[in-house]
Amino acid sequence: MAEVMAEKIVRWLIFSVVIALLPLAFNYIRILIQGTSPTLVVVLSRGELLLVSAAIAAAAIGELIASGEERKIAKYVAGGGCVSVLFLTSALFAEISNATHSGAAVNSALVSGSSALMFGFAVVSSASCIVLAELRK
Repeated sequence: MAEVMAEKIVRWLIFSVVIALLPLAFNYIRILIQGTSPTLVVVLSRGELLLVSAAIAAAAIGELIASGEERKIAKYVAGGGCVSVLFLTSALFAEISNATHSGAAVNSALVSGSSALMFGFAVVSSASCIVLAELRK
């Protein structure tokens, strides 16, 4: 059982988390090519990590929904965390996009910091959903 769980977590990390982060790696490379210093604030300043977080959370919700009736309270907590991350990250990205397109000032440090924080919440709540979904077997 532990080996199956480890395999599921590794598969989720590689194909949901790492691959979802590839656009940020390309953004990093783009910044390097343009001759700018690729600091964490610069790389995360447009809010793309919020979209990555939303995608990770949404995929985990799908896994959890299909997992059956066992451990309902734990699933409510983990699923609720993912739903919260999904809605909050989507709303934040929409606000950042609107501000950017309207020419309003955007606090890049705040965007990158909140994006990293929400990504952390997304990974923890999504991993919880994946583990709980696998425990049904």
